[in-house]
Amino acid sequence: MVVVCPECSTKFSLDESRISGPTAKVRCSRCRHVFQISREGQVVAPVPAPPLGKPPEAPPREEAQEVVPFPARPEAMEPPLAPAREAAPEEAALSQPAAAAEAQVETPPSQKRRHWLWLPALLLAVVVCAGLGWRAWQGDLPGPLKPLANLVQRLKGKPGSAKQPTTPAGSEASAPAATVVTPPPPPVPAADLADLGVDWAQAHYQGLVNDKGGGQVLLIQGEVINKGRSPRGPIRLKATLTDAQHRPLREETVYAGTSLTDNEAKTLPPEEIKGWLAQPGGRSQQRLLKPGAREPFSVVFFGVPNNLAETQSGFQLLVVEGPVAN
Repeated sequence: MVVVCPECSTKFSLDESRISGPTAKVRCSRCRHVFQISREGQVVAPVPAPPLGKPPEAPPREEAQEVVPFPARPEAMEPPLAPAREAAPEEAALSQPAAAAEAQVETPPSQKRRHWLWLPALLLAVVVCAGLGWRAWQGDLPGPLKPLANLVQRLKGKPGSAKQPTTPAGSEASAPAATVVTPPPPPVPAADLADLGVDWAQAHYQGLVNDKGGGQVLLIQGEVINKGRSPRGPIRLKATLTDAQHRPLREETVYAGTSLTDNEAKTLPPEEIKGWLAQPGGRSQQRLLKPGAREPFSVVFFGVPNNLAETQSGFQLLVVEGPVAN
């Protein structure tokens, strides 16, 4: 409800529940003028000044209670005294303008003192959170908090593991610095072998361990296609295993015509497999490749490291032999 002071024309917001009777006395917090209003917020009549020398009489219970608002700005106030009877007037706030929804109620001093009890706990929580955040940034959170450190390290662009091991003084670095290299152009077959191309080639090694003494196996498989007009054969290929700088590590020369499954690469003796690869026509004994036809091939490297993907190794394939059949 909006109330207008008849003395200074200032508008205030007053809760209607503060008026218990048909009228109530209020005092303007700006000009300190006391006037009487109805439950609808209308000014009823000016309050007559009490006669001098005679104390004011207590209003009867049937009359409206006096409503004294709080001032608009904080002022020094004495601690409120507990009312002696229910007949004591109730204070209501008129200090807010018409746009304000509720009157301000001052927090008792006892509640203010209780608020200060939370300050040490809040400061302790801030210190603990700051310490955990710093240790997570450094990747040094122990036990169940380690996943949080891993997440922070991933957000920083580092690997999922937290702290990197330090290199002891006087020892060599665990890994060389990254080197930018330019790969050489792919090998070009001889002019008379231009019609023999490798249509596709795939290599895999994970899960391929030869139990007959061959160790970790790298298996490269693909097909050779005859794009010419004459039969060619037998077809021979050279595979080169390279490191991250594209330098050759190992070479194998095989004849086309051999297909191997993963289970055969793991269970057959290495000597048997090498015998097929060194034989013209390979395992299928198909020595001639007709025009437009395809012939499978397999290249097997025994005893390779089991972390080829981490070392960024690669391979190159080249047809080195494929005479024209008469």
